[in-house]
Amino acid sequence: MYDILLLGNYFFDIIFSGLKEFPALGQEVYSSSITSTGGAMYITAAALRRLGANVGWPAIFGDDPYSQYVRDLALKEDIDLSLARRVDTPYRRVTTSMPLHSERAFVTYVDDEPFDLYDFWLSAVETSRYRHLHIGGLEPPERIEPIFDAARARGATISMDCQDGPLLKSGCDWRGLLAHVDIFMPNAREARLITGLESVQDAANKLNEWVAKVVLKDGPNGAWVTTESGLLHVAGIRAGELVDTTGAGDCFNAGYLYGRIVEGQPDEISVQYANICGGLSVTGVGGATNAPTRAQLLDWMARLNAVQS
Repeated sequence: MYDILLLGNYFFDIIFSGLKEFPALGQEVYSSSITSTGGAMYITAAALRRLGANVGWPAIFGDDPYSQYVRDLALKEDIDLSLARRVDTPYRRVTTSMPLHSERAFVTYVDDEPFDLYDFWLSAVETSRYRHLHIGGLEPPERIEPIFDAARARGATISMDCQDGPLLKSGCDWRGLLAHVDIFMPNAREARLITGLESVQDAANKLNEWVAKVVLKDGPNGAWVTTESGLLHVAGIRAGELVDTTGAGDCFNAGYLYGRIVEGQPDEISVQYANICGGLSVTGVGGATNAPTRAQLLDWMARLNAVQS
């Protein structure tokens, strides 16, 4: 029985850090460091495992070196890949990230899917045992709704991140899509784009009309979560020097899901867990590099409680 079943692709992240300026056409700039690591759902899976959650990840890996690199990283983090599939063709999913001044820019390349990804995911959802299903980003409603239905039939709850993909820009029947989800986890920019509202608080409340619970990531400002008694704000933490924000949202997701799903904590504690995981993530290069263990998470909680008291 998995605590959480994760649906989302791997990425191989190449991160150029220490830039003093952004490259322009016809010019060359040098970074002071380069890091290769896993991205996207690898980050959430690795962060959850460090906290002690039992996760299943039906990932797809090809026969290319990028796939093999992230697969090896996942095995070193003790992520269960028994549901994963390896295909005898390149399945390259590569992102170059360039962080600068607390923001970052990306250049990404992905190969076409080697087979029907949604049929593969549906099979994993229908045959696995799990308490909760987490989906890494927006998916076309006509493709993902059978997966939602299968998870419900297994008695699972469902969460979904947003991610800056095509559906965010083109739009869809948001009310219909989010009605299938128990927890929606966008960031502030994504929430504004979906709702057309400028205020983060207004956007969170509007989304809450369509989905049971909204956990909205607001960068250094912390996070907002909708509760039965209203909109709750939980301040972020300063865990150290801001180095790289790449993947911090995926690490945040792991903290919240660990608190809410694995430990059954109330929202305020779960969002504090999330802020700690996200706050520690940005102090290293790569989303999961500085993801905390459970002991480190509890140590940070003790520090926060001591300050608040």
